[in-house]
Amino acid sequence: MAGPRPAELKPTNRRIESFSDAVFAIVVTIMVLEIHIPDDLAFGSNRVALMEFLALLATYSLSFVVIAIFWSNHHYLIFTLPKTDRTTIWLNNNALFWVTLIPIVARFFGLHATSPRAVAAYAFVVMMSTLSFSLLRKHATNISRSDFHRELHRRVFRRIWPAVAIYAAAMPIAFVDIRIAWACLLVLPAMFFLPVTTREISLIEESTDD
Repeated sequence: MAGPRPAELKPTNRRIESFSDAVFAIVVTIMVLEIHIPDDLAFGSNRVALMEFLALLATYSLSFVVIAIFWSNHHYLIFTLPKTDRTTIWLNNNALFWVTLIPIVARFFGLHATSPRAVAAYAFVVMMSTLSFSLLRKHATNISRSDFHRELHRRVFRRIWPAVAIYAAAMPIAFVDIRIAWACLLVLPAMFFLPVTTREISLIEESTDD
């Protein structure tokens, strides 16, 4: 009968976090490199060029906030994992895959801000990124040895699913009223990525102590 594996064969979460941080940094770098100030704005006033530049800048700003929130949540999520296993590695890779698609749809959205297809594509990728992180969080809940961490994950889930539903609704809505779809994309980051408050932490601690 085989005994427990030696410590040298039990990988930690450091490499997952280091690789993920590198991917997030590259994604943000790619996005910012896509923004170019039109030469026409140097000595003249080209309204069309200005509007196109502002649309790209607004899309970059929104996407940067979304990615920063994903990164922040990923940082704390990895901290709650008691170990690194094959499932963790591939669920993390799946989440990173969808995050790397954000610069592609962000540029498409920025160049065609009134296109229903561009808005729907952006909503789809951010929705899939959210779902992928939810799968990783679900795995963390299953393998966690901490009642506090499990309860914390459950409370985050309560915020995620309504937001995922709105992202899903934003895709068909974009073909009906583009302004409502924009509103969904702007409101959702603030809605379901709000940090857990001190009061919520106290409630979690009380529930896990019972």
